[in-house]
Amino acid sequence: MANTNEFVIELRDFFQGLSPLAYLDSLTQKGNEGHASTMTNADILTGYITQGPALLDLATGTPSAVTELINHILDIPTADSVTYGIGATKLFQITPTAVTNAGIWPHAITNCTDGESVAYLKGILYYFYNTATQGGIGAYDLVTTFDDTWTVTLEKAIHPVAVKEDIMLFGNGKYVGKYTDSDTTLTVDKLDFGDNHEIADIVYFGNYWYIAVNGGVSGTNRSTGQIYLYDGAALDAVLADETGIGSQKIGFIYVVNGIVFVAYQDLSSTNGYHIGYVLGRQIKRLASFSGGLPNFAQKTLYQSTILYVAGSSLWSCGATSPDLPSQISQIADGGYDTIGALAAPFGTPMVASTDGATNFRLAKFSGYDTLSSWKSIVIPTSAGRRKGYIDEISVLSNSLGDSAGATLTIEADQATRTSNSKTIATTGKQRHIFNNIGLGGIIDMRVCISFSTGSASNPCKIRNIVVKGHYIEE
Repeated sequence: MANTNEFVIELRDFFQGLSPLAYLDSLTQKGNEGHASTMTNADILTGYITQGPALLDLATGTPSAVTELINHILDIPTADSVTYGIGATKLFQITPTAVTNAGIWPHAITNCTDGESVAYLKGILYYFYNTATQGGIGAYDLVTTFDDTWTVTLEKAIHPVAVKEDIMLFGNGKYVGKYTDSDTTLTVDKLDFGDNHEIADIVYFGNYWYIAVNGGVSGTNRSTGQIYLYDGAALDAVLADETGIGSQKIGFIYVVNGIVFVAYQDLSSTNGYHIGYVLGRQIKRLASFSGGLPNFAQKTLYQSTILYVAGSSLWSCGATSPDLPSQISQIADGGYDTIGALAAPFGTPMVASTDGATNFRLAKFSGYDTLSSWKSIVIPTSAGRRKGYIDEISVLSNSLGDSAGATLTIEADQATRTSNSKTIATTGKQRHIFNNIGLGGIIDMRVCISFSTGSASNPCKIRNIVVKGHYIEE
């Protein structure tokens, strides 16, 4: 017969990511044995708790090629190991290891004050930008010739863009514009969604254009988000269907494995940021997060999950295997506080950022971040007059490499008390057992892992955590 005076808490299956309520409550009790209440730059995609990716700058040298925030990067290379990005005033050529800083690169765009996006169609790179008074499109032949004023008849607005075969569809304020390469026809107002509307993003999928539109006046007022379906040929001005998300604002839409995902914001909630997917005429919410709403230039694919920007951090949503549940997690730092473009044109994610003053960077995932931590959900350890006493904690890890490690603490009684710190370390060690926790009787607890003492090259991977204790009436 089991001893009801003892308790055993096992934490495992960390691929579950953050608790469903973590975006609202950092001390949430909602979740399973693998859910976290909060995390910072932690990678749980393989089922272990480990350090998230660190960042390695691509723009090096004096002077650096990157002297402004890069706003958008083409996520599909135009040639082997070559893609392009656009910043506030310049067009950039980017390789897997560097930002070109020689010859015609970077290219200063005539009168450009706000670069918006880049697109590749039929051997030409098109770059969308705003001047002080209007919007424009430039064209680059991928050799030496730039036509910065290919057209200067656009609205001053954000300009998301998508292509298919010989057609390019782009946002132009309240309009959707269209360019057809086969007959060189440009129409900047093919579709008109009316005043106080703005095109947030466009993707092509399943012989339809999906057009995300936000409606409502600017400022802190409510916004109404709609996703419209438009025939793939883009010949007329009739929409095929629409999906509404109500009084919420759309950040981006993105297609992965035949599913159209949507990032959106509930403006009635401080941390009301969500990712869902289109299901018929509704948006099915998948997960929620905090930090901020990403835009059309701030999403990419990483290990079969959607990697995106939220505030100054990078988040992951989805699952690495169809056999695993969908998760949401804060996986990596974005660099400086203000993040621009996020893309993975060569497979490894790269992210642009600035401190808002004089420092700018474009960096890619490389190595492991030691500014990484993970905390479990809060677990009750009391019943009636009884409080819990922790007797022993055992941790299973990978076989630790040189300098790999982490520290473990217990936060108790709604995180008002902290235990003695225990070190997970020693080269080759895989099993770590701790006692003398130093808390006495506790009402609740959560396990906290910090990688601040770890290695940037050898990760510490936590596979399993078991907490054993007993109850004493107090």
